Amino acid sequence: MTDGSNRQLLRTWLTLIVLTGASVLAVRYGGNAAGLALVLCFALFKARFVILDFMNLRRQAAMRRALTGWCLVLAVSAAAKALFAATLG
Repeated sequence: MTDGSNRQLLRTWLTLIVLTGASVLAVRYGGNAAGLALVLCFALFKARFVILDFMNLRRQAAMRRALTGWCLVLAVSAAAKALFAATLG
């Protein structure tokens, strides 16, 4: 790895830490629906950072789209499940 990629990985790692802290704050202070929405958005951003930088898939467009799409499907499924549970409960 070059120094540039090490710096990029450090920036990405710090961003992941900040987004994790923001997720904790969103759950604690955001309420049920807003907190869940923020956490799912932050999770999608974190997954994208991991896919692009830690899995090094910036240049493999098909794999990057497939993994990002899978994360989006999981996030939408989690939101739908929470919405369904809230309407029944």
